[in-house]
Amino acid sequence: MTQVIRHKSAGEKGRLYSRRARPTAHTDMPDDATPPERGNPDANSPVAATPHPGLLEHLGPAYLARPDGELLWHNDSFIYFARTVWDVSSRSRSLQTAPPALQQAINTLVETGHFEPGRIQTEAGGIERIFRGRHFLSQQNGAPVVYGYFEDITQRISAERRLTALDDKLTDVIRSTSDWVWETDTDLRLTEVSARIAAITGAPPEAHLGKAMLSLGTLPDPMPGVPDLHRLMADRRPFRNRLFLMRDETGQTRRIHLSATPFFDSDTGRFLGYRGTGTDVTRALEAERDAVVAREKLEEAMDALEVSNAHLREALDKAQSASEAKSDFLALTSHELRTPLNAIIGFAELSRRQIDDTVPERLPSYLDNILSASGHLVQIIDNLLDTVRIENETVDMDLIGTSVADLVRDTISMVEVRAEMGDIVLTIPRVAEDLLVLADRTSARQILINLLTNAIKFTSEGGRVGIEIVRGKEDLLYLTVWDTGIGIPVDQQQAVFDRFHRVRSDAFTTNTEGVGIGLHVARNLAQLMGGDITLESEIGRGSRFTLALRLWEHVTLEPIDELSR
Repeated sequence: MTQVIRHKSAGEKGRLYSRRARPTAHTDMPDDATPPERGNPDANSPVAATPHPGLLEHLGPAYLARPDGELLWHNDSFIYFARTVWDVSSRSRSLQTAPPALQQAINTLVETGHFEPGRIQTEAGGIERIFRGRHFLSQQNGAPVVYGYFEDITQRISAERRLTALDDKLTDVIRSTSDWVWETDTDLRLTEVSARIAAITGAPPEAHLGKAMLSLGTLPDPMPGVPDLHRLMADRRPFRNRLFLMRDETGQTRRIHLSATPFFDSDTGRFLGYRGTGTDVTRALEAERDAVVAREKLEEAMDALEVSNAHLREALDKAQSASEAKSDFLALTSHELRTPLNAIIGFAELSRRQIDDTVPERLPSYLDNILSASGHLVQIIDNLLDTVRIENETVDMDLIGTSVADLVRDTISMVEVRAEMGDIVLTIPRVAEDLLVLADRTSARQILINLLTNAIKFTSEGGRVGIEIVRGKEDLLYLTVWDTGIGIPVDQQQAVFDRFHRVRSDAFTTNTEGVGIGLHVARNLAQLMGGDITLESEIGRGSRFTLALRLWEHVTLEPIDELSR
């Protein structure tokens, strides 16, 4: 006969359980068994009608008790469980009364009719174990009884934790990306959609559930050779990065890349829907478009620059040709001028030597003027030739140990007549014969002649011009040509070394002879020898041009003597 018992338990109120009534109280006991004492019930105890004790043996820790906590039956697992969880110290194979924690659960069940199952955590052998207790209130033979069992849910809880962690991980990944995730049913209507879609539509994801996926926007015109998205979805084929146009809450068009794959029932193979993502690529596509426009503009600018460079190269070629023609012209002209000038100078000098008392009184002065003008023209021609050589980088320098005393003597001999004619006092030092500088003898003499000639030229009658020689730092020797002339304005002191520059001021007119290339040539020659020329000048007090050359060897300079010519 089957007896139906209605009982209550946590989460299972009113569930029907069935069992078959036992014909006698000792059906499951051997005929010769001794009636059990407390903890092993006898025939008159309600435990004689214990429902399916064989089943309870396989439920894990299980028990049967009276409402007052007297244990009528328990299995061996219950003993081990009680010792581990409730620290029961009994070493016997049976317990007489329920431990306090279990008694509390029984009391709650008896008083309220139900008991919410709770989790019990313990550690056995260094391994965490989790149990869940279920307790049932029933009646047998008119007496209330409570029975229950403890289920080991360690593996299930561990699996739940892993699933929760995985779910959190996937949720975090979805939240951290710009993609929104979606899923449809067999009719391609949305069944799931992530919250990220709200950033595009401005509506919560729940508002889109049940809508056809492709109704959220429009598809652009199909491209030749590219399958239409409607056809792909109808054929249940996956797709990736298909452009989909959606309107945001402001009415602006947003460009979305849709990617999805169909999923099917694993048993029947029936199509269940699509799962996919949507990625907002509006900014990326706009940036790509802007990059294309910028690249086109850059290419146009490069083309224009190439044309400009071609024009510049053409102009440069013309300028170089003109420069070469100018250099050739100067060299040719200078050469052609020197030939007749040399003849003029030669005949003038010859005539001057042959003059006697019978010639007219003014003829010697005429010949002196011819010689002076011819010498000036020769100097101009030499400067022009040096300028051409410097520009063409064809100046030959023979840097050797050069006697400073010889340089001074040669230079003075070239300018002393002119100084005497201008009533100018020359002051020169006495130089040790063993004082040497590293220089090209011809270039160094040309520099000093140029500096002394300029000093005499721009010094008034009765003035003074001289040379100072001083040893400076870093084994340099300074040869300074000074004068008491009218000086050079401060704003033009650097420009005097420029080619074809001539000083202009109220006190310094351009009536003096020259074309303004002497100092330019002198400074370039000095720099080619590893030296330089510097200037100090003051209006009305004169100028000081200093030539710096490297010493050939170390000597002591002698005192300066003043000589008048």
